[in-house]
Amino acid sequence: MPAYFHPEREAAGWARLGPAEVVVVNPATGPGTGDPAYRAAIPALSGLVAGYVDTAYARRPVAEVLADVEAHRRLHGVEAVFLDRVTSGREHLDHYAALAEHLPRPLLLNPGVRPDPGYLALADVVVTFEGDWAAHEALTGPDPAGVTWHLVHGVRTEAQPGVLRRAAALGACLGYATEP
Repeated sequence: MPAYFHPEREAAGWARLGPAEVVVVNPATGPGTGDPAYRAAIPALSGLVAGYVDTAYARRPVAEVLADVEAHRRLHGVEAVFLDRVTSGREHLDHYAALAEHLPRPLLLNPGVRPDPGYLALADVVVTFEGDWAAHEALTGPDPAGVTWHLVHGVRTEAQPGVLRRAAALGACLGYATEP
């Protein structure tokens, strides 16, 4: 579940994160500068907590990405990594392999689409769908083998269980649906 909001200013939303299997913490489109509210709130989460790191579709140098990962660990006590804006084609696979070699586990990658199979070998979880409800309804065929995650946006509350069942039927091990 993306936690792209502040634990004190949006305490009710943060409280709903407690039972989530996976929470992606994103203080400032990355680790930020060390807001103590995150350091205090993260230990209360029961699932896997991963720090958000933007890869800018393989345009960020490996050293910059690794610096953000280290900042998440140092500032927030977060060890797992959620790499966002990940490419999906074979042409950048070496870039992500170099990152994966230096990153702690668990490692989550978000290309948002079904990527080249090599990406599934690099990570513990790969987001194979991120988009709106209508696009998810149009998705066909099973996900590739591996631990995959669907992030579906704009789903009415009463429709969310059905969307999550559909994600599972398509092979996603994890699913999350946001409200409009």
